[in-house]
Amino acid sequence: MKHSILILILTLAAQTALFAESVANKAYNKRIELLTYLRELEPMIKNFRGEDPEGKPTPIKAPEGKEGFRLKKYDELKRIYQEGLQYYFEGNYVSAYQRFLECQLGVEKVTEELSQLYVLRAEEMMKMAMERKNSNNELDKALLDISIEYGKGSYFRHDVMDVPREAPFSRRMYDPKEVHYVYNKYAIEKNMELGFRHLGLAKEARVTALKVEKNLEKHQKLQPSHRKYRIENYFGAINLCRDSKANAINIFKLKYPYDNYYLNNSAAKSEGKKDETGKLVDGEPVKIDGSTYDFSKNPYVEYDHRLQAMFDIRVPEDYRVDHADVRGRIYDIDSENIVYFKYDPERKKQLNVPNKPTPTTGSGATTP
Repeated sequence: MKHSILILILTLAAQTALFAESVANKAYNKRIELLTYLRELEPMIKNFRGEDPEGKPTPIKAPEGKEGFRLKKYDELKRIYQEGLQYYFEGNYVSAYQRFLECQLGVEKVTEELSQLYVLRAEEMMKMAMERKNSNNELDKALLDISIEYGKGSYFRHDVMDVPREAPFSRRMYDPKEVHYVYNKYAIEKNMELGFRHLGLAKEARVTALKVEKNLEKHQKLQPSHRKYRIENYFGAINLCRDSKANAINIFKLKYPYDNYYLNNSAAKSEGKKDETGKLVDGEPVKIDGSTYDFSKNPYVEYDHRLQAMFDIRVPEDYRVDHADVRGRIYDIDSENIVYFKYDPERKKQLNVPNKPTPTTGSGATTP
C-alpha cells in the first residue's frame, strides 16, 4: 500500500514538474516573441503617435495625459510586458505567461488599427503621386499624361525630340526640363504597377488576419497561436504598405528631380522660374521642419539614395514622415539630430542654425 502511494506521489510530482517546465518554456518563447514585436512597433508608433484626448497633434515628448493615443497604448503594453518580466525572473512562470498573453492581446489590437492606417496612407500616397503636385506649374505632369505624351510614337518623341537638328542653326522645339519624363517614363509606370500590387497584397494580408476568428469552429476560441498568426499578418500588411509607399516616393523623385535645387545654394532658395513675360523670378527660401539656413554645408546632407527624408522636398511635406518610416527611422528624432544638431552645438553655432520652433499643426512632423 505504502509502495503504491509512493509511486502515485512520484508520478504527480513528475507531472507537476513537466507542467511547470512547459509553462516556463511558453513564457520564455512568448517573452522573446513580444520583445521582437515591441521593438518593431517603436518607430511606427513614434512616427504615427495619434492625437491627444482633445484631438490635437502631439509632439514626440508630450507630457503625461497629452500624448497621442497610439503612444499611450504602446506605453501601456510596455508596462504590462515589464510586469511579465518581473514575474518571469522571480520564477513565477504562470503569472508571467498570463501577463505576456495580455500584452500579446494588446499588440494584436494595436497592429490591427495601425495596419489600417498604413493601408490608407499608402493608398493616399500612391494616388497623390499619380497626380500633379503643383497645378500652377505647366511642366508638372500627371502620370497618365506622361504615359500619353512621352511614350514611343507620341508627338514629343516623334516630331520634336527624335528629329535630328543642327545646333545652333535649328532651335530646340521643347523645354529641356521635359526630357526627364522621356527617360523616366518606364520607371514611373513600373513603380505605379508595383506600388498598387504591394497595396493589394497588404489588403489581402489584413483580410486574412481578420478572418482567423471566422474560420474557427463554434466551440473553438482564439488561442495564442491564432493571435500570433494574426499579428504576423498585420505586420506583413504594414511592411507591404511600406513597400507601396517606397514606390510612391520613387515616383515623386522621378517626376520632380529639380525640387532639391535649394540644397546646392547657400541661400537655401528654390529654383528661380520665368513668369509669363519671360522675366526670371527669384526662388523662395525653403524651410525644413520650420528652419532655413545654408543646408549645403550640413554634413548630413547626401545627394544620393542616402539623402535624409526631411531634406528631400521632392516628396510632399505631409508624407516626409512616411519617407522616414519606410527606412525604419523616427522623423522627429532625425529632425532634432540632423536638422538642428541637438548633440553638436559647435557645428550648430558655425552654421547659424536656429533653435527648433514650437511644433504647429502645419509642420511636416505632425502625425495622424
